[in-house]
Amino acid sequence: MADDKTTADETAKTGGSGSGFFAGLLLGGALGALLAFLYAPQGGDETRDLIKQKTDEYSDLAKSKASDLSDAAKSKAAEISDTASDTADSAKAKAGEVADSVRAKTTEVAETVKAKTAEVTETVKAKAADLSAKASDTVASVKDSAQDLVDKTKSVAEDQKSRFSEAVDAWKQAAQETKDQLTAQAEQPVEHRTETS
Repeated sequence: MADDKTTADETAKTGGSGSGFFAGLLLGGALGALLAFLYAPQGGDETRDLIKQKTDEYSDLAKSKASDLSDAAKSKAAEISDTASDTADSAKAKAGEVADSVRAKTTEVAETVKAKTAEVTETVKAKAADLSAKASDTVASVKDSAQDLVDKTKSVAEDQKSRFSEAVDAWKQAAQETKDQLTAQAEQPVEHRTETS
């Protein structure tokens, strides 16, 4: 739970609040425009038509920005995924190089052991076998570490992708709520006029 709060704080510090700022900017602009139209020196029908037109314009703008934000989030998620794959490939290549190097050294030690005298041969073979086991353990450990790195990187990429998707969904919902509120406010004077007639 504390990790989620830390991540949210880091997101806010790195510009994650940009979508909130944009939503606030849109809402403020829409409310300002609505107030300007309500106090404008023109007829009620003209004002309502103008409010409806502006509401539609802001709604289209909000949908466009939500789509742009969604595309940017998908692009960033793909970029993170590509980086994770590159990192995994690099780690696997390094593990292969280490394994090849260990195998080469093991072979070299085995050839040296063969050159020794018969009396020392048994002792050297035992040490070479021990070294081979340790080398295999090291290779296995390096491969496990590389796989852990791959798994962690993919997990981070999926987590970021999920957060981007959640942010886009929240922004879309806020935009829809703003549109609904503005539409309701624009239609309210019509209903009031009908009731008093």
